[in-house]
Amino acid sequence: MTNSLPVITELDAARIQELGSRLPNGGKGYTALGRLIEKVTQEAEIVPGPRVAADVVTVNSTVSFRDELTGTVHRVSVVYPEEMSMAHRRISVLSPVGSALLGRTVGSVASFELPDGTSREIRVLELHYQPEASGEYTR
Repeated sequence: MTNSLPVITELDAARIQELGSRLPNGGKGYTALGRLIEKVTQEAEIVPGPRVAADVVTVNSTVSFRDELTGTVHRVSVVYPEEMSMAHRRISVLSPVGSALLGRTVGSVASFELPDGTSREIRVLELHYQPEASGEYTR
């Protein structure tokens, strides 16, 4: 099952659209940022934080997913670039995997392209933590 319409909270959508101002050179040259803004503005359903379903990956969510090619399961938190930490399994929303996970529901499959041009698919297995489901709408 592929989730064709990602669901993004209003707060995440606003922060993503303003992300360029927090990046070096205003985000110029960050093609990942342009693709993510396009996803938010042209492909996503934008909802208020209190109305996002508890099975949707939002920014600051902790999620397990499976690489459909290798079968490897990973557990990560999807965060903004300044909070990224590979040692703590915190991946940027601008990374191919982070962007693919954002807005997806448990059970859905997301396709994305790696920097080397190859395509991958990942399946969202479990959402361990979502700020909105915990009543945190401003995180």
